[in-house]
Amino acid sequence: MKLSKTLFLIFLLAGLLAYHFWTGKSSREAGAGLAPVKLLALPPGDFVTALEIENEVSKENMSLVRDESGWRLESPISSPAENFLAEGMASALTMSQTAKRFTVEDEKWKEFGFDEAQLRIGIETRDNPARRTLLLGGESPVSRLVYARWEGEKECFLVASEIKAAFDRTVYSLRQKKIFPLNWDQVTWLEAQMEGRRYRLAREGETWRWLEPPLGAEISAEKILDLIYAFRSLYVKEFLDGVDPAKRKLGLGKGENYLALGEKSGGSEKLILGSAVREKDAFYARRASEDLAVLVSRENLRSLLEALDVTFHEVQTNVDSGKSEAGSGKNPKGGPKGGKRPG
Repeated sequence: MKLSKTLFLIFLLAGLLAYHFWTGKSSREAGAGLAPVKLLALPPGDFVTALEIENEVSKENMSLVRDESGWRLESPISSPAENFLAEGMASALTMSQTAKRFTVEDEKWKEFGFDEAQLRIGIETRDNPARRTLLLGGESPVSRLVYARWEGEKECFLVASEIKAAFDRTVYSLRQKKIFPLNWDQVTWLEAQMEGRRYRLAREGETWRWLEPPLGAEISAEKILDLIYAFRSLYVKEFLDGVDPAKRKLGLGKGENYLALGEKSGGSEKLILGSAVREKDAFYARRASEDLAVLVSRENLRSLLEALDVTFHEVQTNVDSGKSEAGSGKNPKGGPKGGKRPG
């Protein structure tokens, strides 16, 4: 027999076996609906407004709610949540599909990993505040799928294992960790006071200028992007829940070192920096708007200060160069002062 014909028969047999395994032979799955359906089908305009996650493996339980400002953690601690993660979990429920649905008798749930469901996900929506609970059980021997069911129902179905991964979160991962979670297109000024240096920059229209030290000079768009990136890279390294920010050892009382910025709307945010925590390569810090001590990466703060130093010295050099050329009677752009370029 030719090799090509042999390979064809092997692939055909493998396909038939996979189909046979997928459809199943047991009576409990016979005739089960195989057409995929939405895991959480919502009518137009409805959306998820609350999630409660009980993780049997990590023993972490948490609840989130959506309000006008976005997602928040309600328990085990009240805190702004990472919106993109919370939205990702909600989207995973509404966009995912189920497959291979079949009925299971009460005494058989253990076979599918539901004797102690690994994840319980409570769900509320705007139009249906009555909570439904999705249970995720064991892994299926078929592909990357897990068994799932709605609490109180006898139907079992398969969902992609990524659903379990999306909800297998820690409280820390869900808490908002950005120091400055602002719309950066609306930021109009930046300020930093660290290690004896004080810098202030402000935007006039689309142009950024260095105000303190008082150079008044324009800052290139490239350098501003570097600085904004450095500010945006500041994250909470560790939340110090239960630690009094007023404790002297934290060094947050004087507020001598800080970072601050403001928006076009008039709103502002300030991060007060305290003592160094060398064993964790971090600094104590707290937002002026919160009574919560945190740790911020020492490396990220150093990178920000370095970016400010480099930009300041570049702007200062350009200013000094312009003054020197003006004093020598030359036009800073290359022509003679007050005249035209030679033809």
